Amino acid sequence: MIKNIISGAFIGVANIIPGVSGGTVALLLGVYEKLTESVGEFFTVPKEKKIEFIKFLSQIFIGVVIGLLVFARVIGFLYSNYREGTSFFFLGLIVASLPLVLTHRESKQINKYGKLWFLFGLFIMIGFIVLQSFYGNGETSSGLYKLTGGYTIKLILAGAMAGGAMVIPGISGSLLLVMLGEYYNILGFVNNRMILPVALVGFGAVIGIVGFARIIDKLLKSHRDNTLYFIIGLIVASLVEIWPGFTLTLPCALTNIIIFVLGIYIVKLMRKLEGKK
Repeated sequence: MIKNIISGAFIGVANIIPGVSGGTVALLLGVYEKLTESVGEFFTVPKEKKIEFIKFLSQIFIGVVIGLLVFARVIGFLYSNYREGTSFFFLGLIVASLPLVLTHRESKQINKYGKLWFLFGLFIMIGFIVLQSFYGNGETSSGLYKLTGGYTIKLILAGAMAGGAMVIPGISGSLLLVMLGEYYNILGFVNNRMILPVALVGFGAVIGIVGFARIIDKLLKSHRDNTLYFIIGLIVASLVEIWPGFTLTLPCALTNIIIFVLGIYIVKLMRKLEGKK
């Protein structure tokens, strides 16, 4: 029980960090197969097996919640007080994750549709960024967030996409939240104990874990390379939104470079550990 809760906490922490995959961490900790089995086969197994799955998933869930609550506050503090450095750390994580996505390809050669799927993902993400600049994310002048009908739907969809990505090694759910422009908003909801928006994201995440993950899994099996090129297009375009600017004074510039390299090193270390596993 304690082991599963600790594993869940590490998975929760991983899902807070853009570019680090919760699925990868689950794989490293030896709980990935049991996790995917419990989610994917829950509705088809006998009652006794359901009880076993419920016990396991509840322990993982408790750990995930602990990891999210603790680390969300840390990230929120760092972004509020050291925005530029925190952003460069995330940029390092994301840049380093790009070649990791490519390693999952079946063919090393880009097929004739690969470039089109890359551009499709790129333009969709650019569209999100443009729409966000015009309409924002529902933020009011007081810094709080009003749950308009459109924003409620967006939170559920964002949670569904992040939840679907959580169970796929190498793909970061929090990275998708960054791309959708909701990462820091959701951190704020968690840190300020705003129950309703957190519940909406959680509801979407459950939908994503149960349903959307199956869709992605089928796409990766039937159209693996094109799906990955589409994901890479999303990631590349997201770098524009994350870029915080660059302070030209020597101490700040040097610090940003070191933090950026640290982000790259962490992802490479995770990849190395995953390979050994």
